[in-house]
Amino acid sequence: MRELLIVVFLFLSPLFSQTKELFVVSENGVAIVGGMGISLVNAPEIVDYINAIALSSQRVDDFATAVDFFGGVEFPIAETWGLKIEHTYLFKSYSILTTTGATSELFYSVQAPSIILQKVYSGEGYFVKMGGGGGYHVGSASEKSSTFGITTDYTTSGIGIKVEIVGQTAFDKNLYGYIGGQLGWELLGKFSTSSNAPSALGTKHLKYFFAGLRFGITYYW
Repeated sequence: MRELLIVVFLFLSPLFSQTKELFVVSENGVAIVGGMGISLVNAPEIVDYINAIALSSQRVDDFATAVDFFGGVEFPIAETWGLKIEHTYLFKSYSILTTTGATSELFYSVQAPSIILQKVYSGEGYFVKMGGGGGYHVGSASEKSSTFGITTDYTTSGIGIKVEIVGQTAFDKNLYGYIGGQLGWELLGKFSTSSNAPSALGTKHLKYFFAGLRFGITYYW
């Protein structure tokens, strides 16, 4: 928690520490954004699958921490409205001991291109943007058991939606820090695989709720 507060302070401090002459009245323009985030993810079918095969001491919680990387382009569509075209890559991995004595490694990820409609509030040296949207997303998973050393790959796809609030504070006239909060739902379908071997994971959907924080950089031109 202390490390998170330090990061927040570093992104917000330019708003208070730099001289007023550095800032101009903000204009909603075209910008490139990018960074990374940390999310709490609740994927109930994944959790149920893991807990069904894991030793009692290896059972996992309903909520887990996942990492995401994101990048995109923002552009105005009206004086106080904008659109963001964004791509996010989120991933999570587990390594557990199963009831058979084997080690099972499970990794899943989601490629999430989205279009976000934003309401833009601006002032001297900052933007606040509130928005929501979604897109058609693609997920994948891999499962490896130490018993045979075989990795099985899975794919899935479906709709994802989210809402977010973003603050951008000026480092100079073009470069802004980015801090945001988001929550959303991924409603991806059942896992499929080209393997002919039966798999319990192949009966599960990649559906999850997420809530998290993001940090990054915005460049306006």
